[in-house]
Amino acid sequence: MHSNTIVERIISKERLEPYLNYHGNDLSKALTHYKSNILISESFYPLLAILEVGLRNSMDFQLTRKFNDRAWYDNRDFVRIAGRFQIDRISQARTNILSEKKEITPGHIIAELSFGFWTSLFDTKFEMTLWKNLRLAFPNCPKRIRKRKTMSTKFNGIRGLRNRIFHHEAISWNLTVLDIYKKEIIEGIEWLNSELVDWVSELNQVDETISKYQHTIEK
Repeated sequence: MHSNTIVERIISKERLEPYLNYHGNDLSKALTHYKSNILISESFYPLLAILEVGLRNSMDFQLTRKFNDRAWYDNRDFVRIAGRFQIDRISQARTNILSEKKEITPGHIIAELSFGFWTSLFDTKFEMTLWKNLRLAFPNCPKRIRKRKTMSTKFNGIRGLRNRIFHHEAISWNLTVLDIYKKEIIEGIEWLNSELVDWVSELNQVDETISKYQHTIEK
């Protein structure tokens, strides 16, 4: 059996179908594009990792200050304003920690909470309760645009890209859009801490990777 056919069978035709459609059912081109998509997705990982860790730690710091409680997620005042989504995610984080036979600590809870949990705290319902404190997590964001809605739009957009990458989905149809995402992520990191941008620069291989594999994506 031809190696490309074997690969197609293992990866699944359903997953390859968008690539096949894009390349006129040319299996060789579809598989090459699929491989390039993996490598381009991988190049985003350092930026996404720094952004996600930085975001949750900065927000955790501000919420700890607001509720004067390291375990703010269990604080009565937080629980009173939280919605079902937030409560469920906190409960799931606790379950995951216990399943790994780890101790329930604030550090473990914060690390276990999903990116979706953190971005949900920018929802409209928290405008009057949390935003006044959470805005301080972004000291380098210009005040004229440092709005709850701005953060919600930006970080939920990035979360969409992150989820596609982490679920091994295609992200490489429009390289111009990927460049915009890269700039959005770097800007988000800079809003949190300008020194982080310099620190992550040597890990940022997005442009080089896209340039290297661009020819395998084009029709």
